[in-house]
Amino acid sequence: MIKGCELAARLGCDWQSDDPLIIPEVWDVASARILVEAGFPTLTTSAAAYAWAQGYRPGERVGLEELLVVAGRIIRDCQKPIVADLEGCFDRSNQYIKRGVMAALTIGGKGVILGDGGRDGMHQMLGVMEVANRIKSARMAAIEVKKELVLIARTDAVHMGALVANPFEEAIKRANTFLDAGADLVHVPGVQNIDVVHQLKTQIHGPVMITVSHGNAPLLTDYREAGITAVSLGTGLMRSALSDMRRKAENLMATGQFGHLDEAMSENDMSDILCEKVGALTKVASI
Repeated sequence: MIKGCELAARLGCDWQSDDPLIIPEVWDVASARILVEAGFPTLTTSAAAYAWAQGYRPGERVGLEELLVVAGRIIRDCQKPIVADLEGCFDRSNQYIKRGVMAALTIGGKGVILGDGGRDGMHQMLGVMEVANRIKSARMAAIEVKKELVLIARTDAVHMGALVANPFEEAIKRANTFLDAGADLVHVPGVQNIDVVHQLKTQIHGPVMITVSHGNAPLLTDYREAGITAVSLGTGLMRSALSDMRRKAENLMATGQFGHLDEAMSENDMSDILCEKVGALTKVASI
């Protein structure tokens, strides 16, 4: 069983704990800087959160080049190990995925996430062997550019729910196939209950990351005992921040009171976090 601290070492960050490595998802430099200041040693970009921030529903509506530009800005400005979410593999050839991974590593990414699609049930999932071939192409990309790569393969089988005949069994089949194809870690969102996590881990023959996106989750130590290597926060932090914003906006309109500003971060604090290092848009290698 790979522990969180071992995964952290592979990513080049410090995690002095046998608990699962917590990897929050970020969507811009400001969100990344805030989480770095909070003490998180590594982050992953979020294709879904970034899509929302730009006014799109998730589901590969944002181009891979744009996702890499955002990842590049975060990598440069946060100086922490960043895993780039390259989203799914629909309509992307093995060569295109390969070039995308090369670009992610060239701009300083320490890992990438490749998924099998199915966000929000907008389309069916990509075939399991098609994803496996994309994973092999990603692994070859790292060899060609002579860089270490932590490759996370995500399956949305459970996340899609009713759109898959047997979500739990399908997730296990896909996870093991992706590991055999060369993934270092499999991410199975949609599973948070500790009993289900235990069942999942006993049937997946390799490191597993789950998503904790709701507040009724077990303790981190419970996930450690279940053998989980890493925990993603999914889009939970973004949704929480926007929920707080909506609540305060509705309260202002209802009461005419400006108390919501009492807890706001000052402009000086925000400037200090960013340290005025955000410059021109980072360019990435053409893919």
